[in-house]
Amino acid sequence: MDETDGVWQNWLPDSVFLMWTDARQATAWAFVWLLLVTAGFVLLRRPRPGGRRWPSWPLILLVAALVRLPPALWLPLGATFDIDSYRLVTDALLSGQEVYVAAVGRHPYLPFQMYVMGAMAALATATGLPYVVAIKLPAVLADVALTGLIYRMVVDGGAGRRQGRDWAAYLALLYALNPVSLLVSSYHGQFEAITLLLLAASLWLFERRRAGASGAALGLAILNKTWPIAFLPVVLMRLSSWRARLGYAALAVAIPALAVVAYLLAYDASPAPMLGRALTHRGNPGYWGPSAVLVPAAALRPALQPLAGALVALRNWLLLAAVLLSLWWTQRQSARDAWLTLLLSVFAVTVGFGIQWLVWLVPFGLLVGQDRRLRLYSLAAALMLTIHLYGLHMVPWLADWFPAATVDWLIRLSALPAWGVVVVWLAARLRAARVATPAATPREEVAAER
Repeated sequence: MDETDGVWQNWLPDSVFLMWTDARQATAWAFVWLLLVTAGFVLLRRPRPGGRRWPSWPLILLVAALVRLPPALWLPLGATFDIDSYRLVTDALLSGQEVYVAAVGRHPYLPFQMYVMGAMAALATATGLPYVVAIKLPAVLADVALTGLIYRMVVDGGAGRRQGRDWAAYLALLYALNPVSLLVSSYHGQFEAITLLLLAASLWLFERRRAGASGAALGLAILNKTWPIAFLPVVLMRLSSWRARLGYAALAVAIPALAVVAYLLAYDASPAPMLGRALTHRGNPGYWGPSAVLVPAAALRPALQPLAGALVALRNWLLLAAVLLSLWWTQRQSARDAWLTLLLSVFAVTVGFGIQWLVWLVPFGLLVGQDRRLRLYSLAAALMLTIHLYGLHMVPWLADWFPAATVDWLIRLSALPAWGVVVVWLAARLRAARVATPAATPREEVAAER
């Protein structure tokens, strides 16, 4: 419990405060809330010509906020390791220490998100808001903003008439009610939504021919989490001149580079503790795709150990091959279509994994209108996230019902449905890319895939 919880108690009725202090009760109610939101996600239907009018974007943003705020407010925890890491980072930051040394290995990111965390920690201290609640609020707000950006980008990419606005409202609501986004931001407590918002903004600005602003947004996304750098070659391949490419790349790289240099100079710090983690963080093997079966099986059957070891050793080469092949295969597509295919390629072959990564596909799947496949993926990914959170990262409910070995297998095998959907989805995307023409708009390509 945080020292500010006494103030928090004064804000709430006794029954609500009891739920907040009882992690098991809170996670049980949160599970019921997840089921209700998922039911809304499943029951949402495509707009029909001449059908009912869909809600306007302010109402959609309100839905997104009301979906995410209750669990963010009533859960007294998140993913334990991550929340503990955030505390170490903010304690070090607010006390004037060098974060990468004081919280060694617990902040595998460049120096940006730590300041957002620090601001939320200061807010918690000043207002009495519990630390866990405060630390989740930026991701919740980013998720709401991303919902609005999806609406705007779909309207911009299609017709501005009522049918186009209804389609945009439908896709935005699929994000507002998406169980994967809800679990990552409000339950887990990860800040993936901030990175996704910056990256989607970079894509939107690029499509609006505002290359400078797009490069700046991409630079901030890379500064927040390094993986969006994979979007850079997607853009560079679609710029018309080498001068434009060099300018865009310089801006996207300069922002994180300058932030790193400024931090190192401010603390007179060595770059190794920061860059050693931020540039090599690749997730944990054994929890995604074939590795979810092979890695634990090798622990039981030593004969499989060389194969499991080779899979882990080759993971960087597999990722590089997936990225390069995807870039070549999708060069005739629009940036948003090519980016979704690249992400799917990475998900199909990656060995290391972090469960918060599951949300990466959601906004970009919606932006290319892949609602049917996105629905199926979201349900499979939400299943995986729920089993991980309720079996490992929050209150370990599964440990009450099954032996430890069974729980471990359930957690690992929960990845297979989502991974299977990714592989099938990727195959469909690769087939669509073969028939795409350079002049095709995102809307036309979506129509061709339906």
